[in-house]
Amino acid sequence: MLENIRWDDIRIALAVAQLGSLSRAGELLGMNHSTVLRHVNQLEASLNQKLFIRHQRGYRLTDAGRYLLEHGQPLAASMQRLHSNLAALDASPGGTLRISTATDFSQFFAPLLRDFRHQHPQIRVQVLATDEHVSLTSGDVHVAIRMGPQPQQSDLIARPLARVSIHFYAAASYVRHYGLPTTLEQAAEHLWVLPTGNKRRIAEIRAVLQQVPEHRIALSSNSFNDIYYAVREGMGIGGFGSLQHQQAQHDGLTPVPLDVPCEPEPMWFVYHRELKNSARVKALLEFLQSQLAASPLPDD
Repeated sequence: MLENIRWDDIRIALAVAQLGSLSRAGELLGMNHSTVLRHVNQLEASLNQKLFIRHQRGYRLTDAGRYLLEHGQPLAASMQRLHSNLAALDASPGGTLRISTATDFSQFFAPLLRDFRHQHPQIRVQVLATDEHVSLTSGDVHVAIRMGPQPQQSDLIARPLARVSIHFYAAASYVRHYGLPTTLEQAAEHLWVLPTGNKRRIAEIRAVLQQVPEHRIALSSNSFNDIYYAVREGMGIGGFGSLQHQQAQHDGLTPVPLDVPCEPEPMWFVYHRELKNSARVKALLEFLQSQLAASPLPDD
């Protein structure tokens, strides 16, 4: 019966349908595996319909499940956006502020968010660390910190925060065994430690990848921190951001001056235009802009 259908059950089942597994849906929603399964079972019982076929590689949609995903996803996005925007449109900054950042930004943002909380103790901060672009339209997060080109979606507002360069280094042990390239054209003669996923869109990384065959990539990871430690252990030449650049100088790694004609990558503070009057979003933006203006990330 319709009155037995709960919105939470629909919302959670949609996450399973989108991500294909209970564990990934639970990670996104902040729930454990058994709680997600309970909500899915409740919805299937209320509808008297099987929405998923369980198999070893995850959850496959039935026809009813595909119908739910097609028609329920826009509704869920509207409901989540309504809830988030109503909660965020407060006269003074308070409540929960959900932020998505790249996986490697925690070292950079942790002290900033600590100081932000000192100024605004009434704001509770939730951070989702992921290299994927989390939808701001759906309301899953209020703010996204993104790298790369300025987002062009008409419903998003993007404010510049800082610029981050990619720096290439090698360990002394690697240099003793293999030497160093002096030009980008020599890159194919060396071993490399390079990122995966969206980080391969970064201009400097893309320039190296155009020269390096896959069999010369000794290790790859979606984390610049992983790449940094692999470079430090002598696995190959690697490129990483300004945060690891500071640590590389401290650890005595050798800079690799490749002739890559690229500009530093911009970092953006991105939010939905419907949150332009949100006190907590404005408070975080103003705080980050003031802090980064006073102490910007190093570019060189």
